[in-house]
Amino acid sequence: MVELEKIIWISIILIIIISVKDRFKLALPILLVIAGLILSLTQLVPSIDMSPEMIFYVVLPPILFDAAWNTSIPDFKKELPKISVLAIGLVFLTTTIIALIVHSMIPGFTWPLAFVVGAIISPPDAVAATSITKTLPLPQKLTTILEGESLLNDASALIAYKCAVIAITSGVFSFWSAGIQFVSNSFGGLVIGIIVGFAFLQLHRYFNGKSSVETFTVVLLPFATYSLAEHLGCSGVLAVVALGMFLSWNSISLFKTESRMQMSHFWDVVIFVLNGLVFLILGMQLPTIISNIPIIEIPVLIFYGLLIFIILVVIRLAVLSLFPVFSNNETEKINGFLTQSKKEYIILSWSGMRGVVSLAAALALPIRDDHGAIIEQRDTILFISFVVIIFTLLIQGLTLPRLIRLVKPFAPDKQEEKDLNKLLLKESVSFLYDFASDNNITINAVETMIKKLEREQSQLSNNNTEKSLLHHTEWKKSYFDLELKLAEYQRQSLIKAYHMGDFTLETIRKKEMELDFWTTTIYHEIETINQYSE
Repeated sequence: MVELEKIIWISIILIIIISVKDRFKLALPILLVIAGLILSLTQLVPSIDMSPEMIFYVVLPPILFDAAWNTSIPDFKKELPKISVLAIGLVFLTTTIIALIVHSMIPGFTWPLAFVVGAIISPPDAVAATSITKTLPLPQKLTTILEGESLLNDASALIAYKCAVIAITSGVFSFWSAGIQFVSNSFGGLVIGIIVGFAFLQLHRYFNGKSSVETFTVVLLPFATYSLAEHLGCSGVLAVVALGMFLSWNSISLFKTESRMQMSHFWDVVIFVLNGLVFLILGMQLPTIISNIPIIEIPVLIFYGLLIFIILVVIRLAVLSLFPVFSNNETEKINGFLTQSKKEYIILSWSGMRGVVSLAAALALPIRDDHGAIIEQRDTILFISFVVIIFTLLIQGLTLPRLIRLVKPFAPDKQEEKDLNKLLLKESVSFLYDFASDNNITINAVETMIKKLEREQSQLSNNNTEKSLLHHTEWKKSYFDLELKLAEYQRQSLIKAYHMGDFTLETIRKKEMELDFWTTTIYHEIETINQYSE
């Protein structure tokens, strides 16, 4: 009950911070971490213990599932070689280099302890990267690489971490067995995710299109899949990622419109709340982490954390400079020194924020080994990991949005949406021409609809009649603006009727929902017009 009260108060603080965030001009994760640090230093609000189980089994599955659900599978397949190098090769290289440096630099760190430090801080955080960059104008290629790296690197880092922890607790380590474990855990996680997704497809037919049942089941699946994979000794991260991508690929034909809308709104709220609470609570962990650290050692450990942060940046810069993510063809050279390839290199190199997964791994480190002896460096590892996380979030996270605006990468091509609209219009007209009916009313409706769609085709395809297109666009804006005013007038009339008690609440709610759908459609149409007119 005490923990529940803490969560309620912290949630209230979260709402207050979100309400005033626009005044600070900071990305929400950064603002929440800073607020958490301030709250922890002032001790205005009791801190919540961020247990590893809460992060791994409660926070991570829905966040990974949502990211996988919203990942374009064709784009992911196209960029898979690059994503694999970053998510697997870079993680293991970073783990090894950090282990070498920690072993030689920090007194008392054995090789297993040093490798634990490397594995903890090697993976960039999925939540931090996407939360900071999602509102910025990044090309789709960069977005796919960043999200894909964040989806897969947790699995490789956690497998390396588990191998290092086994070496610490048992005193035995084998590179051969670690390699076999990595392959088996990864493959097993992918297989479990796909099997669970396929089982859901077979079970779905018995839901009879009930959106509430579908939504609840989809919400439950990431947690169940992660737990199942971990209990079977496989990668829960990859299991959830595979499940999310599998269901996303089948979602358009699988779910009805009402279910998709309900799931979309529900997941938006869940992910928003989880991200907010996690970053706020992360910043509030400071008292717990420094409680067992002698004050005299804190400045030295902060220096170690800063040095490791710099090394992390240098490793990422070096790997990306050698990595064929970027093309240097002749067409790019005419754009001057700062080509699109160099812009991509700069942004990807600086997008290495660490976050909650690293902290959870540090917190999950056992207190004693298999022989009962206390692991003396556990508190030091936890503090250094926390310092590195804070440095990456505050230094890289604060500067990344400004860096993107300074570099000005090519914005996403809005022509793609126009091309899709043209395709759908063409297919629709073809369908209507082939539509057969003996009903005169239906035939008349089809002819009217064909004329309407052909006018839309003409407006989208005729690039020479800019004046006519502009006039048509302005007319549409005026029309939809009038519709919004009409919808608002109906809403006010609905409120009056409700307060007068002339109609039942059920009838009022039904009409209210119709007005909500109507208004949502109007706003979507206005947004589409604005995109086409830019």
